Amino acid sequence: MRQHRISINDIKYDLIKIIEPHDGRLETKESGGAKVEKLFDSYLRDLRRAGMIQHYDIEVTQRPTAFTYDVSVKVNADRSPKKLKIHVGVFTQPWTQKSAA
Repeated sequence: MRQHRISINDIKYDLIKIIEPHDGRLETKESGGAKVEKLFDSYLRDLRRAGMIQHYDIEVTQRPTAFTYDVSVKVNADRSPKKLKIHVGVFTQPWTQKSAA
């Protein structure tokens, strides 16, 4: 049986493509970061089922301007997990100056 291989750079590229439509649009509410976490989990679970990765872990940190996702991916059983840090910006109201009338 041939084992499928995927590099950590390919995984990072795919995760960045997943966040692209959400970057700068997430709400700062608790559920804002869960949407992207669910997408990451689905993608990584599919890779694990296909035998391309051994294990993964996702941790989310909320900051005032972004959600930070610390993704740990173990590609090979005999190697240590690689850590990826991905930031997704939250929506901020544009700053506008009121004109004096």
